[in-house]
Amino acid sequence: MMQAAPTAGDPASLKADCAACAGLCCVSPGFDAGDDFAFDKRALAPCRHLGTDNLCRIHETLTDQGFPGCAKFDCKGAGQYVTQQIFPRKRWRKDRETLEAVSEAYRRMRAICDMAELLHLAARLPLSASQEAARQAMLNRLLPKVAWTENTLTDAEEAGILSDARTVLTSFRDAATRR
Repeated sequence: MMQAAPTAGDPASLKADCAACAGLCCVSPGFDAGDDFAFDKRALAPCRHLGTDNLCRIHETLTDQGFPGCAKFDCKGAGQYVTQQIFPRKRWRKDRETLEAVSEAYRRMRAICDMAELLHLAARLPLSASQEAARQAMLNRLLPKVAWTENTLTDAEEAGILSDARTVLTSFRDAATRR
């Protein structure tokens, strides 16, 4: 069953659903051999362990086979969001242009989901009423009810949505020290 799209009001919605994705974490980012990865992989190249079904063929034994970085990774729902909401009928394996567009949307959506997770975690802090209002408003901007599109994601990034989210999070510093 496909995980619902991430929502501002539900921190549990920021959860990966690999079965509803197109293996974006296995194709979009690059990585270097080291403690977390057994070999080098360039960005925009499918991992050699990615199956044609877009699922990892060694998922159950990632750490044992030298991929603890993959085992620890969680896209927080960005992968399935991009696959299901932004590019529902596009497949990255078809052409380079699609791969680049999907990967760029995935990068942006991952950053948004990361910020949303931090804002959800900030709910545990003793925030003032104005801080809580700012937290909620920022979550609503990051995870709007109207689905992101390729263009709105680009526009939001260019308009500084991530910088705005960092500013809101930074404003909670005093609440974090009161804890």
